[in-house]
Amino acid sequence: MAFYDSMEGPRFARALRGLVAIACLAVLTSCHWLQDSIHPDFFQAFIDVNRRGDDHAATAVFDPQLRVLAVGRESGLLELWDTRQPNSRVALKAHDARTEFIAFGPDDGIVLTASMFDSHMIDPDVGPRVWDAYTGELLVTLTGLNGPGPIAASPVKGLYLLAESNRLWLYDHRQRQLVGTPYEVERSGQVTAITSDRTSGLIAVGSSNGDLILLQLDLTREQPRFAVVRQIAPYGRHVRTDVLTLALLDEGRRLVSVGWLPEAERTDSQAEISEWDVSTLQRKRTYPFTLQTVNWAAATPGSPWLVLAGLESTRGKIELVDLSTGIAWRYKANTSHPRAVLFPEARAGLILQSGGATRINYLDQQ
Repeated sequence: MAFYDSMEGPRFARALRGLVAIACLAVLTSCHWLQDSIHPDFFQAFIDVNRRGDDHAATAVFDPQLRVLAVGRESGLLELWDTRQPNSRVALKAHDARTEFIAFGPDDGIVLTASMFDSHMIDPDVGPRVWDAYTGELLVTLTGLNGPGPIAASPVKGLYLLAESNRLWLYDHRQRQLVGTPYEVERSGQVTAITSDRTSGLIAVGSSNGDLILLQLDLTREQPRFAVVRQIAPYGRHVRTDVLTLALLDEGRRLVSVGWLPEAERTDSQAEISEWDVSTLQRKRTYPFTLQTVNWAAATPGSPWLVLAGLESTRGKIELVDLSTGIAWRYKANTSHPRAVLFPEARAGLILQSGGATRINYLDQQ
């Protein structure tokens, strides 16, 4: 008994303290996970705020790192939702009309917005804007651009891609200004889609002529510049063959595009989803979907999912396309121009449509 008192007792106490420490660590880890996860009440709060709304969504983007949902509205409003909170909504007037283009900079904690209706010739004080992603504080307005277009984070931390008609600019957030020489898309097409991949360093650009261009940033000079890797014009000189969205997947080894077909090639649908060999920009495959018209498309950051919005017959639809399996799922919408955004972590999505929003649990169908 004396041996137990003098030896086993301390061993037992040390073991107990170890178990308590492990339990505390588990609790702290759990609390941290809960803090950084989408709050279970977020979706209902979003639906409640959007009930009977008449300010239609022009775009919606969720950043999985910041856990922030950004919604651009037709009125020019920008909504920022911290999805880790039950009801955290910042609403502000971002542009005079339609906040159409949104991109996140998770490394800098920012969100960038642009409206194609901004024109420095009409108002010298308008242009793409950079906001604090959580507070909505306006950090900078990039003036001097006429009719800005899509925006995206570049492969390099702190540098961001902004389109203006047929030119692609580089914004340096540290300097709070545009830097270097813009890249000009050949022919007369406008930049309609941009994406990038940090691992490969590739930037993919799509135009209103259906052109696909792969670029890289050359940082060896005093000012950064765009270097062309390769490009292709799949539809020749046809106009209104807009590339609606682009996705670089598998560390830049796969390029997927959603774009309009030339009128002569439209049969069951006006659009096409294609996968391209990045090394040659030759088409590898197309993905099936059922929408007859597509008026909006978006890729899901960090996930192989596309969201398409448009019409099937005369009915508004949202179609989700899994780029891993090729399976597509459709959802009803009560407007011809709905929008949708996916939250893979929560296995859920939101459809934004006329008069409100609807939650879908899309991954439960697998």
